[in-house]
Amino acid sequence: MDEQSKPDHELLSCLLKLPASHCLALLETSAGLSNLTRKTKEELTSMPGLGVVLSERLLAAFELGRRAAVPSPDPSHSLASARDVAEWFRCRLQARSRESFHVLLLDGRNRPKRHITVAEGSWNACPLDPKLLFSACLRHACPSIILVHNHPSGDPQPSRDDIKLTERLVKAGRLLGIRILDHLVVGREGYCSLAEAGLM
Repeated sequence: MDEQSKPDHELLSCLLKLPASHCLALLETSAGLSNLTRKTKEELTSMPGLGVVLSERLLAAFELGRRAAVPSPDPSHSLASARDVAEWFRCRLQARSRESFHVLLLDGRNRPKRHITVAEGSWNACPLDPKLLFSACLRHACPSIILVHNHPSGDPQPSRDDIKLTERLVKAGRLLGIRILDHLVVGREGYCSLAEAGLM
């Protein structure tokens, strides 16, 4: 049987070098592979038979899978659409159990230069210090940026606080000569572009 034909628990068995029956029990305890991929390192480590080493191996495999699913934005080309950026981030952030705030730094032709995580929060909030955000932009001499954060709930609709924060950051960016082209909210259910929705 080739790898594509194997059930989830047998693939886990190959990766972890554990009995297939044990891996089947792990999946049943987690209510499926999708839920297993969303567990934290601490949660995985506490599961029977895993421990630190196997938990880290699982997390690395899940992250590689997410990165392989959607290629990163091509630094040699201008960004084509909000969807391309949103899908790249959504693939990497949708499994996180906490909100995090990111900035994609762009050059003068709107080509991606660097991705920076600027804040980590709780399951439903992510306080952001604008000084950290804009200092990164100034340090890398980026005239334009795209803001991105995730909603662990899966619902990508922006909250009132998301909209107010975006308004404040856009105003601050203008004073510094930095254009905020978009603010994307991503989750398992999709994404929302505040620019496309007319909210910035």
